This record gives sequence, structure tokens and C-alpha cells, in this order.
Amino acid sequence: MGGKKKGGGGKGKGKGSAPPEEDDSIDKFYKIYKKKVAEFEVSICPIIKDKYDLFLEEQEIPNRFHVWTELGWPGTRAIMDALREVKYQHCTSIRFWKTYCEDEGVRSICQYLECTKNVLFLELLDNNITALGCEFLGKALHPKLQP
Repeated sequence: MGGKKKGGGGKGKGKGSAPPEEDDSIDKFYKIYKKKVAEFEVSICPIIKDKYDLFLEEQEIPNRFHVWTELGWPGTRAIMDALREVKYQHCTSIRFWKTYCEDEGVRSICQYLECTKNVLFLELLDNNITALGCEFLGKALHPKLQP
């Protein structure tokens, strides 16, 4: 008699057949985001709220944070700090267009980028970023260039 094969005779998917662990990072992100919004005294970004509502309704995991509403640096920081604190690993794309995040917002984006390797696309357009913000980006995206 031979040994049994793992995976239940070919009916399962092998190693991946175990039920996936429940991922609560989206709920944690939104809870922390709301706290940050209150802390920085800014409004909840309607795009972030819509992404969370879509997750609740259809279980669609937010992986692209594309924002085109004016947030200022506090609103940007609220989003990025929440992503960083949760160690949110689903984000693959960040596009902030005309959010006016300025250098302080860029700093918070860079702090998030330093704790994840999953972001493949970053676009910051019309955000009042100076040379200081560019320096933050340079250090975050290519840490070996630090003096």
C-alpha cells in the first residue's frame, strides 16, 4: 500500500486549498483613517469612502488609490498614515492629481512607500511640490543615493 497524496485525491487545489485567512486590513485602514481625519480636522475624502463602501458591498479590495480632489497635506497624511499604520499591502498604484499635498504630504507618501514594496506606480501631478518634496521622493525611491 502506497502513501496517500496530499491534496485529497486531486479534487482540491493542492497547497492553496486551505481557506484563506480573513484579511481585516481594509477595515482597520478605514477605522484608522477616520481617526486621522478627526485628528487633522479634515473631511473624509469621498473617493476613499466610496472605495470602502464598494469593499463592503462587493468585497472588492482597494488596490489603487487614485485621488483627484483637493486634500491638502493633512488629508494626504491622513490616508498615508492610515495605510502605513496598518501595513496595508494591497496598494499597487498611487495617483494624486491636484490634491495639493505639498512637501508634507509627499513626506507621508514616502513613509508609506518605505514600508511596502507593492506600489508599482506613483504619480503626483499639480501638488505644489518643491525641491524638498523631490528630495523625499529620491530618498524613498532610491535609498542608496542618500548622502
